[in-house]
Amino acid sequence: MIILSKYKLVPDEGNGNKRRVKSEGKSICPICLSEALKVIGSRNRRAINSKGENLIIVIRRLKCRSCKKIHHELPDILVPYKRYLSKCIEAILDGQGDRICCENSSIYRTRQWFKGMQAHIKGCLTSTAARMNAKIESGGEPILKAIKAYVGEEPGWLARVVRIVTNTNNWVHTRYAFMA
Repeated sequence: MIILSKYKLVPDEGNGNKRRVKSEGKSICPICLSEALKVIGSRNRRAINSKGENLIIVIRRLKCRSCKKIHHELPDILVPYKRYLSKCIEAILDGQGDRICCENSSIYRTRQWFKGMQAHIKGCLTSTAARMNAKIESGGEPILKAIKAYVGEEPGWLARVVRIVTNTNNWVHTRYAFMA
């Protein structure tokens, strides 16, 4: 999986709710760091916006010519394996879930998902910062505040977190029912 930060969402001629992702940068394989990626197709990805409307986003499927792995190229408005746009999930995590058109059970599940992921995310960000020789003090703070110390507190923090964790090949891909 590859998360894009520079892209355009191009409207589809036949469907007003359908958008195609047009990358404006070069994608790199998060596993072997090769730039030799070949487009092998596309697929529709559904997402729900803050008004509760369904969007269809067409994402490209890429195959790395070096390691032979298949990756999906997601725009940073999406969180892997989540139905809602990242700004909706971010609003829920920031305590503004009443602005989002979704059920209370979805808000609860989103908070529980992040609660289970936040230590892993913080560890990935700490590791990435250490590799870049950056030091950020976050000792003794709540984990969410520490995560925001790495990526900034301004809107879009969740998209930045997801991009860093995913593009360093640290996103948790499979969650089994017995692990939850």
